[in-house]
Amino acid sequence: MDLLRSVPTGRLVYTKDALPAVRPVTFAAPGGEIVIPTGDNPRFDRFDGTVLAFEAGAIESSTRTGWTVLALGRSRLLSGTDGLDGFNDPARAPWDGAPGDCYLVIDIESLTGHRITLLRPAGDRR
Repeated sequence: MDLLRSVPTGRLVYTKDALPAVRPVTFAAPGGEIVIPTGDNPRFDRFDGTVLAFEAGAIESSTRTGWTVLALGRSRLLSGTDGLDGFNDPARAPWDGAPGDCYLVIDIESLTGHRITLLRPAGDRR
């Protein structure tokens, strides 16, 4: 969870027309959940009550080392921040919010991650 909290963006993983899809999103992970601000975008309505995956990570380009974390869980739509851990204290809240703001919340049921070193093919100078 500490690694998740160290980055402001991640990737929402879901299915679209029975195929895998990935969408970059802003998020916070103040408790045992992933909180994604949705604004008034109806695109997120279809995720209410579904199981989603969420991935975040960081890789240092010069060393090709880093980490990745994958969270899985059931999602829910929420209007306002009542009941969201960490949002009731303005000093701890990850961003300013208004009472009617909408969020997609993924209640984490499974959390995995690992440190990584990516292969540098012979002759690759990037």
